[in-house]
This record gives sequence, structure tokens and C-alpha cells, in this order.
Amino acid sequence: MDYRTRLREASKEIIERRVTSDEDLRKIADKYNLPLSTVKTLSTFYFHDYSETQVCMGLPCILKGAREVAKELERRGIKYSITYCLGHCDKGPVVRMGDKHYTYVNGEFREIEESRSDYVQSQYESLDKYIARGGYKYFEKFLNEDNKLFILEFLVKAGLIGGGALSRFKALAGSANRPKYLIVNGHEGEPGGFKDRLIMERNTHQLLEGALLLSLALGVDEVIIAVNERFRNAKAMIDRALDELRRFLAGKGLLNRLPVITVSLVGSPYIVGEETALINSLEGNRGEPRLRPPDPTEAGLFGKPTAVINVEVVAAMPVLLSNYYEGREIEIEKYFCITGDVDRPGLYRERLTVGLNELLAKAGAREENVKAVFVGGVSSGLVHSSRIRIRLTPDETRKLGVFLGPGVVIALSNNRCIVDVMLEVERFFSHESCGRCEPCRLGTKELVDILERVSVGKASEEDLKWAESVARTMMETSLCGLGMSAGKVFLDALTQFRDEFEDHIKGVCRAGVHFR
Repeated sequence: MDYRTRLREASKEIIERRVTSDEDLRKIADKYNLPLSTVKTLSTFYFHDYSETQVCMGLPCILKGAREVAKELERRGIKYSITYCLGHCDKGPVVRMGDKHYTYVNGEFREIEESRSDYVQSQYESLDKYIARGGYKYFEKFLNEDNKLFILEFLVKAGLIGGGALSRFKALAGSANRPKYLIVNGHEGEPGGFKDRLIMERNTHQLLEGALLLSLALGVDEVIIAVNERFRNAKAMIDRALDELRRFLAGKGLLNRLPVITVSLVGSPYIVGEETALINSLEGNRGEPRLRPPDPTEAGLFGKPTAVINVEVVAAMPVLLSNYYEGREIEIEKYFCITGDVDRPGLYRERLTVGLNELLAKAGAREENVKAVFVGGVSSGLVHSSRIRIRLTPDETRKLGVFLGPGVVIALSNNRCIVDVMLEVERFFSHESCGRCEPCRLGTKELVDILERVSVGKASEEDLKWAESVARTMMETSLCGLGMSAGKVFLDALTQFRDEFEDHIKGVCRAGVHFR
């Protein structure tokens, strides 16, 4: 094996086995003839916060009492580490102990049923059942189309991608540079997000058909489904579905006419979900973002043209194609993951014409008790309660300065302290920063430090002005979206709730969380 292959295989083994001990890392270094320092830097990057017991401190879990759970573990003498997003945000607060996931209810830990392997297996939809409900109905018809690029237009019409992405995908399709790749991004590290995990576990064949349809339109040579290593049940379902699919395609004489599909676990840190960081992870490197240009569609995996498309978008393709061939409107119902201060957290599926207030009402939130909402997750933006009667269309959400893509909606009630919430959000960004660029590495820490002082009434107006300057610098100069988002969401909060920040400086907390 050449060096690149050895590095990739070593990284794969570290991620799959969650290798952290010096002894095991030394064995991997010897096995693949790599420097020990190289394999150690991979392990510490991907599992710097790993322990047998982990408490999720993602905002949805924080809002449901994650801090109290940590205190309970300490009371019981159980050592733990904190992490962000274990993929079961609607069941928060979530704790992982060994390979099991628990929620904490009424003073006791209860295993989350849907996290169990046997439960996930019981929800699996076989290929026969998928075909019976219309799966692959138009696949061969599309396969024989002379020009398959028209399917890419559906993604824009359905509001799943923008025109810029469409242009880049078309350029990739027209590139003569080979091989070309399609990466299905199943990382989903956004706190509050769990739709992609559920699609991979329960709509597996629909995802695979969508991947094949897009691979044909883009003219790629290989499809790689990249799955967050925390979602091992999802990978097991994809492996099972791939076995069924290969037999099915071979029986129809189609296997050799289609790109190969593989599935790979990738590291769980939040930054790995960024498309260039994901590519680095698949190559066997640390999952850090790359400089742009070039765009991955020009030079991505192994320097070759690469499209990175998330799970929900890929799984939508069979539905959109059926709509087209059957003469129906090109539209899709989007998945929304709703958590926070709602009575019925969970996964909701609605058209993109639904109002944000209507969506919150479905989840049991009373409009008059909503203070603010994170739309698109904490990395997208914060929306004041006075603006929640918008339609969740791409155009309207863009006007609010938020990105709907992840489908994450986190509601905050009137009894929440915005300063307190933003401190937790910036702690998340600081924890998840890869540290490669100074604006993000230093800026997130600076915002945490300032917010900690604001929260206890030990900051000044000058501190707020400095924080605002830091946030703007992060937005303008960070290497990737993490630092930009950390700055942007802080400015959202400061702009819309400046009076609360200023009250804190004076030693007053309107929500009564501090200064009691």
C-alpha cells in the first residue's frame, strides 16, 4: 500500500474502533508503517472528548436539564465527559453510557428505545416493501434518458438547493476530469438535528435510489455514503440495504451500468460535517476545513471533482422524479426537527409553505409564550418572537438571515435568559472549533469569556462593543462556516435582545435566571 492508502486505512480503523489508548495506537502505527505521532494526532482530533460516559451539552439537551444530569452523575461518582449532539435530541437530556443511550426522567436514567439495535432493525424497510410502495418505479426510464441533467433542476424548484449549487453541480457533470465522486453527507452534527439519522435508518432504500439517480445525473464514478460514527445503527442498515440492492440490480443486469456505492464511518466532531472537512476525513486526514477556492466540485476527494450532498436532499430525488413523470407539481415535504421549549418535540414533515408559528403550534408551543427561535439550528440564526409568523420558504427565511437547510428548530420560551442561552451556544462553538484559523479559535473563546462576565453582571458596555467587533471579525475572516456562524448568531442575539444584555451589565436578569 502507498502512504495515502495506509493513512486512510489507519484512520478508518481508529474511527471504527474508537481507538484512544497509547498501546492500541502504537499497534496501528506499526501495522500501517506510520509514525506514532501521525496516528495519535488522528485519534486526539476525532476522540479528544471520548469517555465511556458522555453527557450531551447541545442546546436542546441543556434546555431539558443536561447540567442537572451532570451533577447527578457526579453525585453518583460516575466519571463523564461532555459532548455535543448524540443524535437523539428530541429525547433530551441524553447520556451515552458505553454503547447505550439514556434520557434522564424523574430522577432515573431510562434507555432510549429507538437507539437500540434491535429496535432499529425492527423498523427497517426491506427492498421488496420499498418497491411495493413505488420504489424504483421510474428508475430504468430515467436510466435510459439521453440527458439526465434535468433532474438537478428539481432540487432548486423544490427549494432544496440554490442556484449557485446548481451551477457548480452542472459544471461537475460536464467535467472530463476522472474519476468523479458523489459524497452523501450523513454526518448531521448540528445540535437539534436527527432527521438524516432517521432517514438512513428507516428510509434506507429511498436514500440509495436517490444516490443512484443523482450519480447518473452527475456522471460520477463512485458514491460514498459518509456516516457519523455515532450512527452505527444507520451504517448497519445501509450495509444491509446495499446487499439487497446489489442482488436486485445484478438480477436485472444493471449492476455494471451503475457507479459503485460504498459506506464509510467518519469522525463525529461537529466540524467534520463541513464538506471540505468531510473530504479530508474520508481521505484519512484530520477533519479540518480546506481553503477555497477551489470548490470541491472542481477539486474534492483525492483532488477530483466531488459533489457533497446531504441525506435529506438525496432521499428526496425518487419522490421528485415520480412527481415529474406523473405530471404533478415538483415539490417536497421537508423534515423539521423541533426541540426546546415545546410539549411535543420530534420530527415533523411539512410543506415549505408552513408558517413558523404553525409549526411551533404543532409541537405544542403557545405563540404568546415564545421569546425566540433558532431556525436552521444554532449555526444558522436566531429569530425574535415578533417575526415568527413567516412562511418557511427559502425566500422568506433568507430575508430573516437564516438558513433552513438542516431543518432544526429550537424554541425558547419567555422564561429563558438570552444571555444564558447564548453562553451555552458559544461554549458549543468554542468546544467544536478545530483551531485551524485564529478568528475562530480565539474569537469563540473571547465570546465565551465575555458572556460569562455578562451573565454574572461583571461586564461593561465596552465589553459588549468589543464582543460585537470580535463577532464581526469572525464572520468576515474565519476559514469556514463554524467561526462565521459563531459570530453571526451572537450578533443576532445582541441586535434583537440588546436590552437584556444591558440589563445584565446592571445586575438585572429579566428571566430571573441570574442574580437571585
